Amino acid sequence: MDRRVFLRRAAVLGAVGLAGCASDDDETTDTPGDGGAQGTTEGDGTMDDPTTTSEMGTEGTGTTEPTTDGTATESMDDGTETSEATAEPTAEQTDEATTAPTESEPQESVTVAVGVDGRSRFGPETFTLAQGGTVTWEWNQPGHNVVPDSQPSGASFEGTPGGESETYGPDYSHEETFDTAGEYEYVCSVHEEFGMVGSFTVE
Repeated sequence: MDRRVFLRRAAVLGAVGLAGCASDDDETTDTPGDGGAQGTTEGDGTMDDPTTTSEMGTEGTGTTEPTTDGTATESMDDGTETSEATAEPTAEQTDEATTAPTESEPQESVTVAVGVDGRSRFGPETFTLAQGGTVTWEWNQPGHNVVPDSQPSGASFEGTPGGESETYGPDYSHEETFDTAGEYEYVCSVHEEFGMVGSFTVE
């Protein structure tokens, strides 16, 4: 073999061997294709793992503090918001209704309207008269009379003159005094069926 050809081949083989040794000492960096953490491989074969630190903190814890005066206080630890709800006692409402028994006191004299308010009624329709008291009937409209319906034994209630057949009109009046105690009832004979009746007690 030619000496120059031999030297040329030896030089090529030596260069290839040196290139292989040098590649073992170079640094190789791997980058994951999925976007994850990157690791670095150095010549000593050590992989450095990325370190991820996650810190979570919670601020603003709510605190509710009851007080002895009925006030509830709610506050935030960071001092940004405070709300107070005060419960005030409701004033007691007392409804007092006093109903006194109403007793009709005997009266010395009573005036009764005949045809009160333009109606076929006596007014008042009932009352209490003191013994020896006087009742006066005064006519407000025509066509009425006063006829006794019942009276105590020994009483002398007569009613208007003419009995059931006679009626009277405005400006007429009839008066009687009652000495006998007891219950008295009377009617207008013309309008009794319409409720024109009256009564009184002599005490």
